[in-house]
Amino acid sequence: MVAAEPSPSLFVRPLGAVESNPTALKVILGGKLRELRTRAGLEPVDVDTKLGFSRSKTSRIELGRHGCKPADARALLDLYGVEDPARTAEFLRLLEQSRRPDWWRSFSDVLSDFFAPLVALEGAAATIRTYEPFYVPGLLQTPDYARAVVRSGPGPLLDHEVRRRVELRQERQRQIDQPDAPRLWAVIDESVLMRTVGGREVMRAQLEHLIAMMERPRVTLQIAPLDVTASVGVGTGLTLLRFALDDLKDAVYIEHLTDSTFTQKPMIVEQYRNMLDRLGACALTPKESLATLKERVSRL
Repeated sequence: MVAAEPSPSLFVRPLGAVESNPTALKVILGGKLRELRTRAGLEPVDVDTKLGFSRSKTSRIELGRHGCKPADARALLDLYGVEDPARTAEFLRLLEQSRRPDWWRSFSDVLSDFFAPLVALEGAAATIRTYEPFYVPGLLQTPDYARAVVRSGPGPLLDHEVRRRVELRQERQRQIDQPDAPRLWAVIDESVLMRTVGGREVMRAQLEHLIAMMERPRVTLQIAPLDVTASVGVGTGLTLLRFALDDLKDAVYIEHLTDSTFTQKPMIVEQYRNMLDRLGACALTPKESLATLKERVSRL
């Protein structure tokens, strides 16, 4: 007797570590529902009407902005002609995963709305590329350095607010230190090394931490000399998230003083990717950067 072939997956490839990221799963599941709807020749308004949804509910689900209940998911899959029980079970299993609370929700007291999209998705990325012109990137900061950076920000903060923001930064670091965590490629402006943030001892410990992090296989760190950053013209801190799955679009996060821009528009993402490519090509090599860090430590 010949064994029956397994039902084809609704998804292109195994999702891996993305399964532990509810926000990323909502986006992926919403995208899959949009794909199925398009194949069925339906518009969002048609689905809302046929299933008795409130106005624009289908669109919000497809964008990952509206939680999808299991009953709604079954109704959508039935409407789109997904009859295979195995494929429906696969979708519902991932849906259940997506309904878990995100770890960062517990930091809502100190997590700005404009910063949340980056925090929500960075753990699901295959690669995180970042450039910082003023400070060591948050994912590479020591607690003491992070505390000094937080205190230097705009507006007075209470002690517990400072503590909570530092804890958030540490938890972000733990999230990307998992077995399937993203690769981190950071470029730091040379001027960052010249600022003694938090005092000499704090800065020395921070630079020693960077040296230690460079020993990790998934961390690449480059120092961009002043003349390089002047010619490339980045001008502000930015982070680019690159995803291994086609279901997740690459994203760029651009920092401003009191807010940010987070976009997944391909044309804008491509512009910043090219800028980071040029910056990385002109910056010191990792080996040269390591020597620069050690030389700076010796002066402190």
